[in-house]
Amino acid sequence: MPAVHAEQGCIEYATYVDAAGFGAFAPYGDDTFIVIEKWEAASDLMAHAKAPHMLEYQAKVKDLVERRTVHVLSPA
Repeated sequence: MPAVHAEQGCIEYATYVDAAGFGAFAPYGDDTFIVIEKWEAASDLMAHAKAPHMLEYQAKVKDLVERRTVHVLSPA
């Protein structure tokens, strides 16, 4: 994560798992984690996706990841 935090435009990059004790309010389970990212600009996010350390990470975990979903959101 330090390499991501050092990238241009990275405002926030943190990993989360379900909080214990919330039952149906925390439906993902022990085999799922979520990364919340905030970037100054769309171009920063796109550069992050192509960063060498991210490509290396993806190659390293490809056999461990069943599915990857990315949602790009904006304030409502």
